[in-house]
Amino acid sequence: MMRFIHKLDLVLLISVLLITITGSFTILSLYIDNLANISTSLIIKHILSIILGVSVAIAISHIDYRGIPKLMRPFFLSIVGVLILVLLIGNTVNGAQSWFNVAGLNIQPSEFAKIIVIIIIAQYFSQYHHRLDNFLTIIASAIPVGIIGILIAIQPDFGTASIIALVWVGMVIFGGIHYRHILILGAFTAVSGITIWNTFLQDYQKQRIITFFDPTIDPLGSGYNTIQVIKSVSAGGLMGNNGVVVGVPEIHTDFIFAGFSQQWGFIGVLVYFLLLGIILWRILYIGIKSQDSFAKMLILGVVLCLIIQTTINIGMNIGVLPITGVPLPFMSYGVNSMVSSWILIGIALSVHAHQTSKGTIFMKDNQDIFG
Repeated sequence: MMRFIHKLDLVLLISVLLITITGSFTILSLYIDNLANISTSLIIKHILSIILGVSVAIAISHIDYRGIPKLMRPFFLSIVGVLILVLLIGNTVNGAQSWFNVAGLNIQPSEFAKIIVIIIIAQYFSQYHHRLDNFLTIIASAIPVGIIGILIAIQPDFGTASIIALVWVGMVIFGGIHYRHILILGAFTAVSGITIWNTFLQDYQKQRIITFFDPTIDPLGSGYNTIQVIKSVSAGGLMGNNGVVVGVPEIHTDFIFAGFSQQWGFIGVLVYFLLLGIILWRILYIGIKSQDSFAKMLILGVVLCLIIQTTINIGMNIGVLPITGVPLPFMSYGVNSMVSSWILIGIALSVHAHQTSKGTIFMKDNQDIFG
């Protein structure tokens, strides 16, 4: 047991635990101050989700990541099947048919679809890295990702679908794509954006984007949340709650950063970003140290997913991005988000623990996916 603990990246593990614990204290404080619709049972569920997430991460760290590619096809077929099933018989929450209710627990498959996408892209690019100068190879990598993303967008859950699309773009770019292909992808993205706006977005979603640029257009309607979260973030002052209490809907989930800023202030936010920087640095260090192309791509996907999701959540909490239902990793209330975030950490810990194990296929110098 002690031998395996020695193989764990304890700096990474402890840093993530500190952010998770800080988020728990924030939710508890919001409950005590009556700033959110939080019950005792919700707090218990949150604590249990943390225990489950940490346990799953530790369990995954025991598993040799090199065996994951063998499960890629079952993973893909399973998540596609589940996403189709949720569209047929799933429950609708906040306007999105994204959930299964199992024994009183809401399961959101799209949260775990992000992990499947990372595995698919990592396996594909590590296997076909030498063909990335061929644009058809890049397009082929987008097919399974596109299938998953479209099924999630139909729910509709454009926040998660956007994360999946951005993770794919990031892994393609850092995986070694040519600059001319980036221009083609940029043009394709622009066309896709126009198509999505005109075809898929609901009126309320369009209104969110419009009021993002000027929340005062509808201060009591679609602009209300944006105005309130900006007030909440600024209300924390230097050291935390300075007597100004700002009520924010869903402050323990999507807007946990606003609640955290209000409770802990500017100093607390600085500490949060310091811990986040340590987490990203440790994960990147694991990837840079690895000489296994699949491990490098896995780590790249993990880092991109955490950065993108964190950026979207904090961006909408400070009014620089439109509001979407994207939770803050390790802090927001929600079993699905908490467990899926910890699974990403488990993958990084697995790479750290097993990257020099017997049988590892090391890369040659000219195969380095980071340039």
